[in-house]
Amino acid sequence: MYRAFTYSAKAFALGLSLFQIYAAVFGLPPLMIHYILFLCVVLALVFSTPPENASLVRLVFDAAAVLLTIAIAVYFIDAHERIVSRIAFVDELHLFDKVLGVALIALLLEATRRVAGYGLFVVALVFVLYGFTAPYLPGALYHSGLTFDRFIDIQVMSTNGVLGIPLGVVATYIFYFILFAVFLEISGGGQLFIDLAFSLTGRTRGGPAKSAVVASGIMGSINGSAVANVVGTGTFTIPLMRRGGYTPTFAAATEAAASTGGQFMPPIMGAAAFVMVELTGLSYVHIIAGAAIPALLYYFSLFAAVHLEAKKNGLEGLKKGEMPQVFSGLWRRVHLLLPIAVLVYLLIDGRTLMTSAFYALLVTVAVSFVRPDTRIGLRDIVNGLDKASRSVLIVAVPCAAAGVIIGIIVQTGIGMRVTDAILAVSGGNLVLCLIAMMFSCIILGMGMPTVAAYIMVATLMGSALTQLDVNLLSAHLFIFYFALLSFVTPPVALAAYAAAGIAQTESGRTGWRAFTLTWSGFLIPYAFVFNPALVADGSVWEIIWATLSVGAGCYALAGSVIGMHAGHSGWVERGVGAVAALALIAPNVALDLGGAGLLAVLIAYQIVRDRRAGTAAAVSAGEPDPQRSPSS
Repeated sequence: MYRAFTYSAKAFALGLSLFQIYAAVFGLPPLMIHYILFLCVVLALVFSTPPENASLVRLVFDAAAVLLTIAIAVYFIDAHERIVSRIAFVDELHLFDKVLGVALIALLLEATRRVAGYGLFVVALVFVLYGFTAPYLPGALYHSGLTFDRFIDIQVMSTNGVLGIPLGVVATYIFYFILFAVFLEISGGGQLFIDLAFSLTGRTRGGPAKSAVVASGIMGSINGSAVANVVGTGTFTIPLMRRGGYTPTFAAATEAAASTGGQFMPPIMGAAAFVMVELTGLSYVHIIAGAAIPALLYYFSLFAAVHLEAKKNGLEGLKKGEMPQVFSGLWRRVHLLLPIAVLVYLLIDGRTLMTSAFYALLVTVAVSFVRPDTRIGLRDIVNGLDKASRSVLIVAVPCAAAGVIIGIIVQTGIGMRVTDAILAVSGGNLVLCLIAMMFSCIILGMGMPTVAAYIMVATLMGSALTQLDVNLLSAHLFIFYFALLSFVTPPVALAAYAAAGIAQTESGRTGWRAFTLTWSGFLIPYAFVFNPALVADGSVWEIIWATLSVGAGCYALAGSVIGMHAGHSGWVERGVGAVAALALIAPNVALDLGGAGLLAVLIAYQIVRDRRAGTAAAVSAGEPDPQRSPSS
């Protein structure tokens, strides 16, 4: 029986990818047909992959769930014309509309529990219950409530619930970028990025860690998953960092922090850029231009941290004989950069996101034939189609569940009341409002994928920031950054725990170490909210000044975290560096100048101190004083 599940899962996975490719080539089917078919195949795939040790009861349940999912898809596709032509909340629902609508939501909630865990499952269930129990709740939670028919009308018979924007973004955008990333990885693109990173930084001080930062930043932008990024690059970079002298905990923490930041990085941002296009109405070019400086600052701070750690412990780069065969690897795979160039060109040229990703996929397959070791054969194509469909589950199911929540938020008006409550509690103070938003993003991000957490918080609380006159892009980037930083925020630092597994270190210590390495990342969002020049909204001079001052602040903070600026920093010097960092990151010219002066004094003091210490050590060893001339 289990073998039958294996075959059916393979069939559903291949069928989903082929259906999506058909839609890209011949045009998308009607909206509701596309979304319901996409969702039902996704659910069927979830229920077709039970664990190997599943009981007979579990297997029977899953088989029934697969059959029920197929029945739901057939029914709603057959009833499509009636559904789209009916008048919502006026025309009565048919019996099977109600029965199969409830079944679809129940199957989705169970799939959410299996794919995303209990966190999102409980949140979605609470919102569903709230929709019906709101008339019995006090104060701001009160609402006239939803009738059963109205609930089904919203959630299943329209594009305001399960079949809403979150699922639509996955079906029309994210899936194609996952498909592209999978085929690029199959052809050797992942190894290309690692080779490129090592060729640039491998032989510099702390080279293995710097290479991990660069490689993980590039890979994370494409694959859109912090944990997958850790697993994909960390198996190679963590052992090299350990051989280079870094402690196992620091190596794992570095990989986790670098992999997490990949979704900040343009041009793809792990597909988050395309979700922002839908939610903000801003252009793709506007979004990636605004996200570029904060992403580079995040990686600069991480780069500075690993450099200072290497300097503190006297670590050098890889010797020539220790370097992987990067140059020969680059030469063998350099043609795989062409699909990425084509993708970026098409996106900037204004092509649709789906078209751009699909053409980039075709170019990937075509250029893979340039060399035998990158060639994508028929078996690779089948495996790639299968892997892409399975990889999309972790995004598609939570986003569909987020659609349920958003439907409740819109219909009950709880979103506006939450916004009013945040504004009331904060007293209109932007800093307090941002802190409340930050904790909400981190907590939600612990239980669901970044994109789903971002969509939920943006829908539920985003208007609070815009009502306080925050730049629209700054507000959405703020929400997205903190949803993503939950992956390195204890107690549920999933990226850090994945890296700890590879490095065989204690997960708690690794999580806290990764958290400290990303402290600059916790300040950068506040900086660009108060200073829109950091999201490219200002004059050239304002953008340059803001970038340099915050960059200097990131360096100062990295030095305080590591305990090394120009020389070893004790706790007092760490405190001075942290004060300088806060002053530099704050959007105030006077504070910037004060912070820069304080940092300069700290660096000058350490340089003079260390030179004097070196001179004293040389004299005590009987060597000539280097600061005195021979004649004297």
